[in-house]
Amino acid sequence: MALIRKMASLGSAIAIAAVMFGALSASTNAQTPPFTAYGTGLDAGAEVTAWIGEDACGEATADADGNWLIYVEAGGDCAPVEGDEISFQLDGADANETATYVAGGAPDDVANGIDLTLAEGGGETPEPAPTGNAGLLGSAGTSMALVLALGVFAAAMVAGGRTATRRS
Repeated sequence: MALIRKMASLGSAIAIAAVMFGALSASTNAQTPPFTAYGTGLDAGAEVTAWIGEDACGEATADADGNWLIYVEAGGDCAPVEGDEISFQLDGADANETATYVAGGAPDDVANGIDLTLAEGGGETPEPAPTGNAGLLGSAGTSMALVLALGVFAAAMVAGGRTATRRS
């Protein structure tokens, strides 16, 4: 009987530790999303490049609808810091528009998209359609499901231990 109680206590301790470590790992795996720049109204196949200083920090090709999307994040020669000015090129020519780098997303000046125009007066791009949040809201992961499953497992271990040690 003492052995069964010790095993039940050990099982309960392991289950509780698993729940605690699961909750800890669920909260520490968050990553900062990259800066997002996007726009509409370009010709299909147009090449857009984002620059910070002399470093190319992202590129995109406009799809059949003229939409483009660039994620600006650290990597390669690109090492953006908060407040850096991001300039754009459209098919190799400088665009008039710029943005300010904000770690973890897009600032207000690009929240509704960037309408790129060429610096040498290449014409205005059409007004973009309203896009709402354009999918920029985060999505939930499965870490909470893991924590819940570990909690159910811990409860089952405790109930099993209490049942196994019950006196007749």
